[in-house]
Amino acid sequence: MDFKICLVGCGAIALQQHGPAIKLYEELNPGTIFAACCDVDEEHARNFKETFGLPKYYTNIDQMLDEEQPQAVALTVPTGLTASLSCKILSKGYPLILEKPPGLNRAETLQMVEHAKGIPNFVAFNRRYMPLVQKAVSLINAWGGADKITHISYRMIRAGRADADFSTTAIHGIDLVKYIAGADYKGITFTYKEMPQYGESVANFHMNCEMENGVNASLDFLPMSGLNTERLEINMHDGLLVLHLPIWAGCFDGFGKLSHYTNNEEVLLIKGEDQCSTDEYVLGGFYHENKIFFDGLKQGETFPSGIMSGLQAVEIADCIRNRRKSYA
Repeated sequence: MDFKICLVGCGAIALQQHGPAIKLYEELNPGTIFAACCDVDEEHARNFKETFGLPKYYTNIDQMLDEEQPQAVALTVPTGLTASLSCKILSKGYPLILEKPPGLNRAETLQMVEHAKGIPNFVAFNRRYMPLVQKAVSLINAWGGADKITHISYRMIRAGRADADFSTTAIHGIDLVKYIAGADYKGITFTYKEMPQYGESVANFHMNCEMENGVNASLDFLPMSGLNTERLEINMHDGLLVLHLPIWAGCFDGFGKLSHYTNNEEVLLIKGEDQCSTDEYVLGGFYHENKIFFDGLKQGETFPSGIMSGLQAVEIADCIRNRRKSYA
């Protein structure tokens, strides 16, 4: 039987990342059909269909699901629509990979979890699946695992991002640090530098964290700075890993790199372009997260990276949105 994939939401993230990722998966996996897309904006839906050569497009999600009956659905819609549409898709019994965040607060996320009972689901936290991040994790595991980590430092810098709610982007860093540490957050204190000259809700913010396994972490988010970068420093007992994330094509750090330092020397340098294709959707982890989900569905696997795994990151992002001073 053919493995049919449908996509809901034909905006920028779908055009630039998930669309090409799913199309590549279709090309590399015989029997896979990227069958249809859906968007309430017919022009967006038609453009996506033509861009990726899909058989059909729809403007009504119920009609698409009823007619296509896919084996998997990818959901790439604005954050305010994710929870309601996830519940609709899951309630119909369709396995779902959805863009972050999985809900804007605890209540929304738990509602999604309730609808997901027994239905495979997967949250697309793409930083986890960047080949350079996976390489860093493999090195950490080879050196004794997260027990060897003493401190993690993460910094997200953006140029001119006066978003009304930057927490929905910051959640990437929150999840990534949790993933690298291999443990949940135990306690966090937050500090904020409000910048009302750029907008009512614009601020720099800092997180000082302790993880459940004893790792300490600090996270900084600076949305109104001068570059678009994300940097991760992983301090270990006898070394330092420094990761420049390839967040998108044309960013300051280009294809990204991973360096290992010990005894004040760089002893290993891994460049992003030497790890995989330099296509943005491959370097950025989008292809690999989709592949993991689709391959897993075919093999009948369960998914620890499902909606429930994102609950704590959602709660922490909601703390930032509401300018809370602590989390425990």
